[in-house]
Amino acid sequence: MAAMSTEHRNGRACGRPDRGGTATGHDDLTGRFAAAMMAAGVVEASPHLAVALSGGPDSLALTLLARDWARMRGGRVTALVVDHGLRAGSDDAARAAAGLAGWLGVAARILTLPPGSLPATGIEAAARRARYDRLARACRDAGILHLLVGHSLDDLAETVLIRLGRGSGIDGLAAMAAIRPHQGLRLLRPLLGLRRAGLARLVAQAGLTALHDPMNDDGAVQRVRLRQAAAPLCDAGLDPAGIAQSASRAARVRATLDDRLVRAAFAGGLRFHPWGGAELPLPLFADPALTGDLAPRLVERLCLVIGGLDLPPRQGPVMALTAALIGQARAATRSGNMPQGGRTLGGCRIVWGGGRVTVLREPAAVAAPVPVVAGERTGWDGRFVVQVPNTDAVGDGRTAAPLTLGAMGTSLAMRLGLMAPAAARRLRNEVPGRAIASLPVLRRLDVPVAFPHLTGSIRGEAAADHTLAHPHTLAQPTFRAWFAPSRPFDGDGVFWTMAGEHSAGKRPRS
Repeated sequence: MAAMSTEHRNGRACGRPDRGGTATGHDDLTGRFAAAMMAAGVVEASPHLAVALSGGPDSLALTLLARDWARMRGGRVTALVVDHGLRAGSDDAARAAAGLAGWLGVAARILTLPPGSLPATGIEAAARRARYDRLARACRDAGILHLLVGHSLDDLAETVLIRLGRGSGIDGLAAMAAIRPHQGLRLLRPLLGLRRAGLARLVAQAGLTALHDPMNDDGAVQRVRLRQAAAPLCDAGLDPAGIAQSASRAARVRATLDDRLVRAAFAGGLRFHPWGGAELPLPLFADPALTGDLAPRLVERLCLVIGGLDLPPRQGPVMALTAALIGQARAATRSGNMPQGGRTLGGCRIVWGGGRVTVLREPAAVAAPVPVVAGERTGWDGRFVVQVPNTDAVGDGRTAAPLTLGAMGTSLAMRLGLMAPAAARRLRNEVPGRAIASLPVLRRLDVPVAFPHLTGSIRGEAAADHTLAHPHTLAQPTFRAWFAPSRPFDGDGVFWTMAGEHSAGKRPRS
C-alpha cells in the first residue's frame, strides 16, 4: 500500500502566528543554529532541507530556524509529518502539524505508515525505525540530502542519564551525534546545543501554539519522569549543559576507540559480505591489538551491524561472549586445535569453527515483511536497502496486488533446494547455509517475485513452479539489494557492501 502524501501550504493552525512568523529577537538562537549548520558541512548553494515535524515546540522551532536559514541562502525547507496511526485522532494531529508549517510558509507532506506495518510487541522501537525509514524514503524521492530532527540539549542530557542508569559504556554516554548517516542521507541535529525552554520561547514569539503530545504526560515513560524531576535535579547541580559537555568528551573518546577498532579489525582479517554477514579469524581475539575495551567493542559493533539494531546489546551478555571468544582463541593458539561453538546475541548468531568466526542474522529475529512500492527504495531489517523497478513485470504497486519484502524463511529455502537445485547450490557456495533463511525476498500475494541474490538462476530453472517463483520473475539487473546497515561499523562513517559484488569498502566520512 502506498504511503499517503498531502501538500499543505496554507491552513488553520493551533494559534494564529504573526504573518511570516520570523525569528526576530532571537539572534542568539539564529546564530547558533547557523553555526551548527556550518559545522555540519551544509554549505551548498540554494539548499533544500527536510525537517521532521511533529508539531511540538522543538520541531516547530527547528522548522522556523531552518526556514529562515535556508531563505537567506536562496533555498527552501520541506516539513515531513509522519502519522503512525497508533492512536485515534493521529490523522487530525498530523494535519494540524502540517497546518502549522503552512502558516510559516513551509510546504509539508504527511507520510502515513501502512496499516499493520508495526508489530504487536516492541512497538516503540519498531515505530521509531519505521518513522526514520519513511522519512528517508521521502527525502530520497525528493532528492534531499539533509534531514533535520529537533533533538535539543535537554534531550541529549536525558539520554545520557537514561543510559547511565543502564550501565552504558562510552558509546551510550556519548549519546546523540550531531551528524549521522542514514540510508544514504545525512541526519542532522542542529539543536543539540540549544535548551528546550529557549526553543519554546521562539515558537511563542512567532505566535504559534505548539501541539501537545499526550505521551509527554505519561509517567510510565522513563524520559517523562526525568523531565518531571528536572527542576530538583538542576537545583541539586545536575545541569543539562554540564551533562552535554560530558557527552561531548565521551564522543571524542568514542571516536578514538572507533579509529583503533577499525584499524585493528580490518588489519586482522574482518570482512563483511553482501549477504548481510561478517567473518573474521578466531585468533584475532587473542591479538594484543584488541586489548582493553576493543574486543567487547568489536563484538558489540558486529551485533549492531549484522543485527540491524538501534541500540547495542546489554553489556553483560557482550562481555560474556567476548570472554568466551578470547578463551577459545587463546586455547586454539596454545594447542593448535580449532574449537567449535556458537551463541546468540543481539539478533545475531555468532558461530566459530575451523579457526573462523562467522556472524549471521538470526532467522527468528528478522524484521516482519514490509510493503514495497515499485520504483522506490525500501529499507528492511536494518540491514538491506532494496531497489524495486517500476516495470511491467512488477507493475505499479499502487494499483496491482501489493508487493512485500521479507525474509526467505526456512520453508521457502527448502523448496528452493528441491525445485531449483542449481540455483540453491550457487547460493550455498556464496552464503552460509544458516544465513539463507534470513535473505530478503520480494513477494506478491505470498508468491515469490524475485530473489535479489540469485534471481537470474531462478528465472530459467523454476519459473514454471508458481509456488516458488512468479512467472514474471525479474531479471537480475532490475532488482538489487544493498547491504546498508543502519548502524555503521565505524561509528560515524558508512560501511557498505553491494549484493552481487564480493567487495566491501569504507566510504569517506560525510
